[in-house]
Amino acid sequence: MSSQKAPLVRYQHLVQVLAALARSSHAPEAVVRTVHQQAGGLFPAQITLLALLEPGGDWRWELYEGERRLTQRLPFYPDGILETVMREGPLLIGDIDAYLDTHPHRARRVVSEDQTLLDLRAEDVPLPPPRPTLSMLFVPLEVRGEPAGVLSMQSYDWDAFDSTDLEFLGLLAQHVSIALENAALREDLERASLSDPLTGLANRRAFGRAVAGALADLQRGESAPTLVVMDVHKFKTYNDTLGHNAGDDVLRRVAEVLREVTGTQGTAYRLGGDEFALLLRRPPGELAALVRRVGAALAAAPWPPGVEGVRLQGGAVQAGPGMTPREWLSQADARLYRAKRRVGDRTEANWGWGLDLGEG
Repeated sequence: MSSQKAPLVRYQHLVQVLAALARSSHAPEAVVRTVHQQAGGLFPAQITLLALLEPGGDWRWELYEGERRLTQRLPFYPDGILETVMREGPLLIGDIDAYLDTHPHRARRVVSEDQTLLDLRAEDVPLPPPRPTLSMLFVPLEVRGEPAGVLSMQSYDWDAFDSTDLEFLGLLAQHVSIALENAALREDLERASLSDPLTGLANRRAFGRAVAGALADLQRGESAPTLVVMDVHKFKTYNDTLGHNAGDDVLRRVAEVLREVTGTQGTAYRLGGDEFALLLRRPPGELAALVRRVGAALAAAPWPPGVEGVRLQGGAVQAGPGMTPREWLSQADARLYRAKRRVGDRTEANWGWGLDLGEG
């Protein structure tokens, strides 16, 4: 049975764990690491597991055993132990073999999980043969009032835990849930701060980060990306003649076209007003096919009544060694304005006419 610590000592340890959680980044891997590092004063456990449900329904495991971190995605089994805890509440298993004798339908879940973890260990640096987990504590987690996962402490010994351990794990799980909820809120705020509310594209702040990251990757030897900056040809006329709602509709449609056509080849951004940008993983000389697809998509898009002939004009520059973000953007801007001068008032202009690759 679990060693019976004085209640005051255990609560002092619990306060220390909660303080450490408050200082952590609250990302799932940081939460489970913090709990694992601090839990020695609370539980006679060698393993800490945080299992979270993914949007697709699978489990994401973050597990610490000693100094080793193991992470894995595993399928959802309705009759598994974790799934049972999610439905029925906290669970103490003092003898895993006896438990599986009583609940044989849950054996597949335990065996498949353990085997996956053993395989992960084998792929890393050599370790002594792993010891089997013989007793376990499980408590469910909620985030924003919805079932979110399971927190587990596990031991190599039989009957390592008692009901007091399960109670303390329940108290700890409440604060783990709060940490994860705060993390989700921060992720939402961060996502909002990097997104343009009108079009849903990444915004100028995200663009600045991406440009700096792309140039840093180039210095590490990765292939040089291409930056394209562009605007909507004579966009002001839509606002002046049809109103700002129509202008907003134009910007949203342009954003949809850029997002869909760019696909996995890069990322589209709205920089502000009618200004957009693309970061592409291809040199300017290979943009012709992309230009044709953008032009075709613009022509086929369902524009608001009264809106016709929406076209883009832009300048493209491939990143070069030692280039700064300011220099890269400045060169692309210069080619954009050269493209605008070339297009002028010609009604036959389309995105291909308006793209300046720096040639000639």
